[in-house]
Amino acid sequence: MPTSEAVEQLYALASARPPLTEPADVAEVYATLYDLALDRTDLVTVTAREVGELIGFGYGHPWRWAEQADEWSRELAEELGDEAAGLEDSFAVQLLAVHPSFVRRGLGFELLKQLMVASGAGVHWLVVSDVDSPARRLYRRMGYRPLGRGPEAPNGEPGLVLVHG
Repeated sequence: MPTSEAVEQLYALASARPPLTEPADVAEVYATLYDLALDRTDLVTVTAREVGELIGFGYGHPWRWAEQADEWSRELAEELGDEAAGLEDSFAVQLLAVHPSFVRRGLGFELLKQLMVASGAGVHWLVVSDVDSPARRLYRRMGYRPLGRGPEAPNGEPGLVLVHG
């Protein structure tokens, strides 16, 4: 598994350009969350490397509401309302990032497909910024559909919860 520093560097590169144009501190937050997730025994990760450099990464874990005691999860449940129950025992895709030099080459598709297969779950979900981005188009192509609004995304707008399955 890659280090949290490598994940931070990759996400910073992947999210710096339009349409996301996220500041570097967002990558630091995602790296911290990944570092905390490393303690999970049910963590699933997928990676892609080129000449040893991390060029693609994704991770996630099974989602059970009883385990989610943080403010973000409470806000997610509140925003989703009755739809939140559909995420119980699903698989939460926490992060998918592709180096900008490898965008539009099918790497994101392959990583997400590998992550979904490795999870063994029938339902997968994630939260994205509600902007037209390569990632959002990838999720749509793979059959993810909007479930509802979630907590604030890095752009300050409500996140969009997408579900597959």
